[in-house]
Amino acid sequence: MNKKTRTLTGLFLTTFLLITINLFSAQNAESKSPNPLSLGFQIINNSPGTTLYQKDLDYVQVIDLSQGAKIHFIYGNIADLGTKKGAYGGNDPQFERQKISQIWSNFSSENFNLFSITNGQFFRNDKHSSTGLAFPVKSDGIIVSDGYAGEIEFSDEKLILEVWNDRALISRFQPHNFQLSTAPNFIVGLQENADKGVQDQTGRTFIGVKDKDGDRLNETILIFTSKKATQLHAANVLKSFGATEVIMLDGGGSTQLICQGNSYIDSPRTIPQMIAIFSGNIIQ
Repeated sequence: MNKKTRTLTGLFLTTFLLITINLFSAQNAESKSPNPLSLGFQIINNSPGTTLYQKDLDYVQVIDLSQGAKIHFIYGNIADLGTKKGAYGGNDPQFERQKISQIWSNFSSENFNLFSITNGQFFRNDKHSSTGLAFPVKSDGIIVSDGYAGEIEFSDEKLILEVWNDRALISRFQPHNFQLSTAPNFIVGLQENADKGVQDQTGRTFIGVKDKDGDRLNETILIFTSKKATQLHAANVLKSFGATEVIMLDGGGSTQLICQGNSYIDSPRTIPQMIAIFSGNIIQ
């Protein structure tokens, strides 16, 4: 066997080995992916790329970005720009507060792919009709708020959920360079064990990310909402669905969930920022 033939043979074997490893990783990831039905959850609503599961008071949404599903961080009308008043040199706007049922009515008639809306970012809860957000939020390429809390609150316990069209990532929040994120959408929240009444049985909103096919990209976003759960329970449910990282968002009386026009978790509280989930393409 001459040198050229040995080189070609070596390249072929290397390529074959890499393909085999990738296929095995993908199959292994799929085989380890839990079946929500085996966990006692039932499908109560689904659409292309999106599924809503329920078990008792717990709801879990599975959003598959690889199937065209989308997640957007929407917010109320801005009453005051709060220019340069943000914690990191940006803006700290005052957003009008609404119930998600109001937002659903406004959005669903013009967005046939709208699947669900839940609550999102922490905020200052007072009697005013508008308020600021505690931590940064980026929506459709624009950082709409720096937040007001900065490093005063939970300085070492903040995480950031970044969402691209085809993947998502949860990582430690970097206060000095989050503006450099290439993700068109992100939201900052807290670690699963940050003290927001850790053992309290109260409303919870947690988000997890999952790599469903072993390609080291998180194509799946999981959203847990419940009117009554501890932080540990919320995190563990998402992990049982395959989440590798989780982030805690606002909870308590802010916890709300509406899906396909049905209100599954309702609250009289108005909120300034919400998470909208859109299904993959639906032919009308």
